[in-house]
Formats: sequence, structure tokens, C-alpha cells
Amino acid sequence: MAAAEAQMPFIKNLASSDRKLRTQSLATLQTYLSSRTGLPAADALKLWTGLYYALWMTDRPRPQQALAADLANLVLDVPAACAAPLASGFWGVLSRQWASIDALRMDKFLLLVRRAFAAQVRFARGRAWAGEQVDRMLDVWRRLAFDADDEDGVSLGLRLHVLDLWVDELEREKALGPAGDGEEEEEDDVAARDEWVRRVGDMVDALRASPVKSVRNRASESYADERLPWGTRESDGEGQGEDEDEDEGWGGIED
Repeated sequence: MAAAEAQMPFIKNLASSDRKLRTQSLATLQTYLSSRTGLPAADALKLWTGLYYALWMTDRPRPQQALAADLANLVLDVPAACAAPLASGFWGVLSRQWASIDALRMDKFLLLVRRAFAAQVRFARGRAWAGEQVDRMLDVWRRLAFDADDEDGVSLGLRLHVLDLWVDELEREKALGPAGDGEEEEEDDVAARDEWVRRVGDMVDALRASPVKSVRNRASESYADERLPWGTRESDGEGQGEDEDEDEGWGGIED
């Protein structure tokens, strides 16, 4: 934390009880990030280590909620080329620190993960669900959020939390179902969105074969969610199959 603060001293003020000071510090951080043309992995980790401790030291629910949302939305404030490295730093730091978060502080970090995941969905939506930067963000998720290949040693608790929330946040951020009221989507946009959802689903599908039972069960449960395109189809198919079986089993009243 000390190293991060030495380079970016405004970070510690994000945990201040003074709302004005927090707002000024956030604006300084946003300006700092928006001026970057690149974000090396080491710098992203240092930055998120400082931000992690800023939230750690923040007391009272409302400041915690506000800071969690502000930190999550940083990925939308940086140049597009810096978004995936920033997200990578976020997931890397949270995974390393997850086991050390005590029960009294866990709720605010659960909220931070939910808000960060949602912001990263909005990042993809803002780029019409496709393109190089969207691909890079999906790769960050594959390695550091879902750990779809079971190779990166992501904290078990963090993975389970992501498996709990991913469908909810996709729905909330309009990645599932029809467009919102008053909104229209071009056919190409719908196709790109559905393909993006399928790629996220593939990460979860891979975890249905995880050697870790809790991951395997949670992945199977969330992958079958009826809000997902394939979840709906599977449910419909199962229902039709049951009806057909019942029809075949009914032979009428024999004379």
C-alpha cells in the first residue's frame, strides 16, 4: 500500500470521512487515469492495491456503497486500451486478498465485485459487444474472474461469488432479453450481443466439469438459469419432452 500511495498520494483520501475530500480525490484519480496511454500490469496492480485498502478503511454503509460504485466505474473512465489492464489489476488484487477479508468487511467487497462486474458489462455494451478491447476484457474474465481453465488459482470464494452474480448483472445491464423501454436494437447489434453472451456462457460451461465440487455445482446451476437463451430453450425442451412422454403413456380406456 505504501508504494502505491507514494506514487498516487490521492488514493488514501478516497477513504476520508470528508465527502468533499473524497470527491476531489476521485476527480484527481479519474484525471490521472484518463491521461494514460497505456497501463502496465505492475502499475495496475499497485493502483488496485491502494484502492483496495481505500475501501477497506472506509466506514459507514453509504460512503462504502458510493466508493464501491466509483471504483467499479473507473474502467469506463480510462482510455479503452487501458480498460482490460485495469480490470486485470482489479481481479488480481481481489483474488489475492479475498481470503484475508474478515466477516465485518466482506459485504462491501461483495458489493464492489458486483459493481465492477456490471461496469465491465457496460464497457462491452458501449462497444456494441464486439471488437479487440471487448475480446481483451473477456480474456480477463476467463483467466481471473471465472478461471475457466482452472489454471490461474483464483480464490474459491471470489469465483463462487462471480458465479452467483453473473446472470443477474447481465440481465440488469441489458445483455439478456429484449431492449429496454423506448430502445431499439439493430439486428447486427442483437447478433453481436448474443454472441458475447454465448462466449461468457462458455466460460461457465467449462466450469461444470471443474474438479472442485462447489464450483461445479454453482456453475451448473447458474448455466441452467432460465433467463439465459439456452436455459430457456432447455426448459422448454424439457417441458415438451415430458408432455410427449405423458401422451405416449396414455392409451385410452380399453374396451
